[in-house]
Amino acid sequence: MDIQPIIDGLQVSGIGMGMTSVVLIILAVSVRAVSWADATIRRRQAQQTTDESAPTEEIVATETEVGVETPDPRARAAAIAVALALSKRTQAHEMPAVPTPTSALTGAVHDAWLTEGRARQRARRGFVGSAKVRR
Repeated sequence: MDIQPIIDGLQVSGIGMGMTSVVLIILAVSVRAVSWADATIRRRQAQQTTDESAPTEEIVATETEVGVETPDPRARAAAIAVALALSKRTQAHEMPAVPTPTSALTGAVHDAWLTEGRARQRARRGFVGSAKVRR
């Protein structure tokens, strides 16, 4: 039995596995280096923005010392709710509605709110499908 083909196969496998391992190690080191550089850049930018906003914080601090009251938690919660509603509204205007397969022929666009509202009205009136529900 000739053992030379087995030795050649093991050498080729060893070289291939070794090169793969080296490439993966280089890839892992490069990912670490890029993430470290990104974190460093973000820290510097955050530090610059805090340095630039320092005078405005002093102005706000003097206004609160004079007697300007901070808004109560309910007003703050209402402002957050309004901001969320406005952001959802702009997202709805930016993203077109998804046409359904049945509306592709008519050109109509599927609106989940409208469909849900109609289903609630039918349920309130006692209609399920096309038959009226007897109570």
